[in-house]
Amino acid sequence: MKNQNDKFGIIMSVAITAVLLGVVGSVSATNDGSIQPQGQAIIDRTTNEIQDIPNSMQDVTSNALKNTEDIISEIPDVAEEIIEESNSVSEFVDNTGDIIEDTMPEVPVVVKQTEGKLLEMVSIPQDTGVPGCEESDTCYLPIHATMNSGGEVIWTNHDSIPHTVTSGNPSEGPDGIFDSGLIMPGKTYSVQLDLAFEYDYFCIVHPWMQGTITIQ
Repeated sequence: MKNQNDKFGIIMSVAITAVLLGVVGSVSATNDGSIQPQGQAIIDRTTNEIQDIPNSMQDVTSNALKNTEDIISEIPDVAEEIIEESNSVSEFVDNTGDIIEDTMPEVPVVVKQTEGKLLEMVSIPQDTGVPGCEESDTCYLPIHATMNSGGEVIWTNHDSIPHTVTSGNPSEGPDGIFDSGLIMPGKTYSVQLDLAFEYDYFCIVHPWMQGTITIQ
């Protein structure tokens, strides 16, 4: 645009100069009023250049409009490239998240003291060394426990005297599946049971104490 303005300025300067030369030529013309050929040629050339000025300005305007149209036409392509780059970034973030998740070590399942899980905690309460707990089903808590196959049962003696956890029942005696021996106060006994079955157990020292473990 600056070059076109410079060209316009030069043409105007030439035009003004040509007019001045024409005036000078007119003053120095012969008595019959004719203009010298050199002055007339300059005037003609200048007139043609002045007539070309609108065409030059039109060319400048057309070029400017064309450049603007080209820039506008390129905007969708630029926007599409930006969107594609944004999607690539999002995909990279997602892939990174998947990689991190895949490389994270597996956390073992937390074993809870909940019925039907892989761990069952059973308490031997206080004062079970005398008859009476069998009437309220409190000789073992819980007296009927249920858990999944492969789980572990842990008995804790909260009484002040020793007790046993022996598979079987008082009328038929021990069946030999598990037997804790004497569990002293504050001590524990545990057993893992894999076979789905209902296991009866009791305390050999205090046979009124009975409970069951059901393996699913």
